[in-house]
Amino acid sequence: MISELLDRATPFSVSLNTPFRGVVKRIGFAFEGQYGFGEWAPFSDYAPNLSARWLAAALLAADEPRNQNLRKQVACNGIVPALDPKAAVDWALKLYQDLGVKTLKVKVGDPLDVERVKAIQEALPDLNLRVDANGAWSLDQARVKIRELVDFNVSVIEQPCTTLSDCAQVRGLGADIAIDEGIRLSHQLDDTFIAQIRDAADLVVLKPIPLGGLQQTKVIAKRINLPVIISGSLDTSIGLSYVAYVAACMPTEPLASGLGTGVLLANDLTNQTLLPRNGFIEISNTQVSQSLLENARSRVSKSEQADLIERLTQTVAELANQSEL
Repeated sequence: MISELLDRATPFSVSLNTPFRGVVKRIGFAFEGQYGFGEWAPFSDYAPNLSARWLAAALLAADEPRNQNLRKQVACNGIVPALDPKAAVDWALKLYQDLGVKTLKVKVGDPLDVERVKAIQEALPDLNLRVDANGAWSLDQARVKIRELVDFNVSVIEQPCTTLSDCAQVRGLGADIAIDEGIRLSHQLDDTFIAQIRDAADLVVLKPIPLGGLQQTKVIAKRINLPVIISGSLDTSIGLSYVAYVAACMPTEPLASGLGTGVLLANDLTNQTLLPRNGFIEISNTQVSQSLLENARSRVSKSEQADLIERLTQTVAELANQSEL
């Protein structure tokens, strides 16, 4: 299987225009299939069992026809990196003015996080604000931070703490608690775990590519039975178009989806990066530019390509093992 995959895989490297959670570029494989392209770009700390889900989603995106989705467009939020407050306001204003987003998700979990949110709320008081701590806070820190942030009309706190038990203890402080990493990085989703998610969350963030694709995302959403935010995973426009498709296919319309990360890309694999217009992403099967794909291939060093092949080999073995269980 690995040789067949490599025959239709193109390594790529695309840069970000600002560091995002320590990431400065996205490296992976673009797989070409009968119905387009899929993107496999698991983060460097993803073990093979987690990378296998990512690969399953990439192959589904490339090899399966896209069904008649329920919606032609989906609402999405803008993303504000952990910038200093003034730069964050400038960034947020540009998202609001250029992309028309009505919801912003602001990265927090650093010393300037409350100042950043306060500055954005004062500049754009009518926008719906979410924040994402990526599990950075201890339980005591989360209790303090959440009480401060709700004063600035923050409606959703995403993954305030690492553990589900800690997240459960900060519910009811004035903002909804959303769980992302607690689901995405879980090794299994048995009934006990689902119950823990319900105790910890008011809503959930589901990322279809790291979770394994459309059907797996729908199954998880049905089992958890809480309001859903569908989100990308710092993807190129290949991945973003697939995630938008998944959002459009959800039986219940999701909350504003995390699909505004195209603004973070300094370069892409499509001639036009998939971005919101008037706060919405149009559903389409994005056309890959062969010249941009070749440029992205040329930016992958020999050592990076060797590492990608080794990781893919391990992932394929894990995916085969999971299929046998």
